[in-house]
Amino acid sequence: MDDFDSETSKRNPVFCALVNAPLDLDREDLGHPARPGLWERLVGDRRPVDQRGLYCPDCRAARGARAWMYVFERQGLRIAAHHNPHRGPSGRKELSEAYRERYVRAAESAGHTAEVGVVDADGRRRTDVLVTGAGGQRYGFEPQLSYLSAGTARSRDAAARADGITAVWHTVDPRSPLIDEVHWTRTDDLPAAAVREERDLLVRGGVRALSLELCDRMPTPCPTRRLGSCGRRHARWAPRPRQFDDLVRDIAAGRCVPLTVRGGRGVHRFWSSVEDRAAFLDSGGTPAPADEADAGAAGAADRASAPHRSAVSGPRPHSRRDSRCVVDRRERTERTDRSERRYRRSAALPARDSGEAIWVPEPTAAPARIPRPEIAPVRTGVCSAGRGPVCGLDARLYPGGWFCEGHRPGAARA
Repeated sequence: MDDFDSETSKRNPVFCALVNAPLDLDREDLGHPARPGLWERLVGDRRPVDQRGLYCPDCRAARGARAWMYVFERQGLRIAAHHNPHRGPSGRKELSEAYRERYVRAAESAGHTAEVGVVDADGRRRTDVLVTGAGGQRYGFEPQLSYLSAGTARSRDAAARADGITAVWHTVDPRSPLIDEVHWTRTDDLPAAAVREERDLLVRGGVRALSLELCDRMPTPCPTRRLGSCGRRHARWAPRPRQFDDLVRDIAAGRCVPLTVRGGRGVHRFWSSVEDRAAFLDSGGTPAPADEADAGAAGAADRASAPHRSAVSGPRPHSRRDSRCVVDRRERTERTDRSERRYRRSAALPARDSGEAIWVPEPTAAPARIPRPEIAPVRTGVCSAGRGPVCGLDARLYPGGWFCEGHRPGAARA
């Protein structure tokens, strides 16, 4: 145990320039009864962190510089945290908040209920926006804007599914490892102000539309045989851009559903309309189980995005410090460095959201193929007319072929 464990609070102290005094996070009024609503004002402040007037007094005393802080509430506990301006792409926290606000507005505009930051009974899983849609079905909208490995995405998705929640993952990176590992959507990487505005926000990836194409009429070889044609219809899932708010409302209403299929390079997970899913099943298509994993692709994605570890590497020993916030700051810096290394590795990978259509390799059912009539060989002096078996009588040569007196051109038909 460090010798300061019993002398300082487990939570970081915070100084507020607005009241020119420290805040007591254990008191309802923060220790300033003359300032009613102070906590709500601090939590609702959307300005950059370095403009909110909250900083760490210990860091100020130790280094003579202000370490800016921000406050939030988790499971009823008020917390003050240090702000690290180098943690991931700038504005990610504000961007996540903007997406959460837009999810809530879109869902509530269609009469559904939405809750932000819902924690399960065990306190081990948190849903960014929990929407209760048609028929009491629950949907967990998860804007994942920072790095998340494929394995972590799959485990969190399975945990939500076990609790009866259909997770809707969202990313702004076409190289994100969670693409096709869970049911996902993607928009362009826009600033938080653009997401908050009442303007069109296009979902460019993660939603697909079905078309059943007859193999005989396709300009390319059969996607199953790789040559010729098979006479059947094949399912083609092409990207279908949607407006963000419309998609949220359709998912909550049950008009847009998750679908998992095997095709192309492995397992694909996306969202489709109820009508397209029904047409896919009626045509003989077979969806893959929601929890099916493509071990080859998933393992490669995890290996490519995981940080390199040498055989002798391990956690660095922490030296003793005079203040807990100094130790916490070092741990945060190490986590930030690892996150930045993962970002650089994933940036070098090819885009997982390529925008290409998916062909389902198994041929889907189609009406029976119409047999082509057999063409009898032409024989000199023999009539080749008639349906089915040829006539076979003695014939003369006419411009159209060999015909008997009864089948010659211009002859009267009974």
